[in-house]
Amino acid sequence: MEVFQEINKNKNKNLVIALGYFDGIHIGHRKIINTLLKMAHENNLKSAVVTFDKNPANYFSQEQTLDIQNYKDKELILEGMGVDFLYELDFEQFKNISAQEYLKDILVKNLNPKIIIVGYNHTFGKDKSGNAEFLKSQEENYGYRTIIVPEIKYNDCELVSSTIIRQRIELGHLNAVKALLGRNFTIRNSVIQGEKYAQKFGYPTANLLWPNSLVKLPYGVYFGFAQGSSFKTTPALISWGTKPTMSDGKSEILEAHIYNLDEDLYGKIIKIGFIKKLREQEKFANIKLLKEQMDKDYEAFENWAKTIM
Repeated sequence: MEVFQEINKNKNKNLVIALGYFDGIHIGHRKIINTLLKMAHENNLKSAVVTFDKNPANYFSQEQTLDIQNYKDKELILEGMGVDFLYELDFEQFKNISAQEYLKDILVKNLNPKIIIVGYNHTFGKDKSGNAEFLKSQEENYGYRTIIVPEIKYNDCELVSSTIIRQRIELGHLNAVKALLGRNFTIRNSVIQGEKYAQKFGYPTANLLWPNSLVKLPYGVYFGFAQGSSFKTTPALISWGTKPTMSDGKSEILEAHIYNLDEDLYGKIIKIGFIKKLREQEKFANIKLLKEQMDKDYEAFENWAKTIM
């Protein structure tokens, strides 16, 4: 998959394109992308996803909208699905362009789309003046066909949306998050130096900062997995929180004990996935009680890890 930060850098024209921010690439987004790929294949055309580097929602509200995933994960998922081209455009350059200008001068002029695919609730252009029906109304003017992908519901009742998924993540509803995303919730960051308390207790960990741009799970101890460029997907016992027993409880840190992995990971980027919550974060009266709980956590984790390996 080729990735472009500018719309006119690709020499390919006559594309099938899908529009959207695609935060999380949940099962609704996947339906859009799969429709994109199907139409490209049937019409012998190349496929392209047109998206933005920043969440447009943050330009229309004073309250920040946190992302479900970072751009690297978005790129990897789209590439894995088979998309030919990805446009990650700077939203600052387009936020004041009308829907008509965006369609005519950006999409049509540069990409000459034969088919445009959007979700039922997609909006674009200044003041969100463009939507799926607007695209359909302009088909004859610009020679493309619009495909509108309808809503998808989870358990036949809950609408699948990035907003709902963020709420579920903040509540720690990992099973629902997995169902809505079509995969486990993950974060990705580089491993940093820690205070090595866990290592002294016999459980060395890879320490990561939770990316500021991503929505956060509740504090606690989790079963999950780790994945890096130098090792395959491996079970991990994850502590996420403020380490209230060992610190002032103000600084957040994620610590992942990776099952049977003896490797220097400092500075390397790894992915951490969350599968099941074991317990809440707890402040213990002393280090001895903390160590006893860590031993219990590890015993439960080891039994769980053996069932999935």
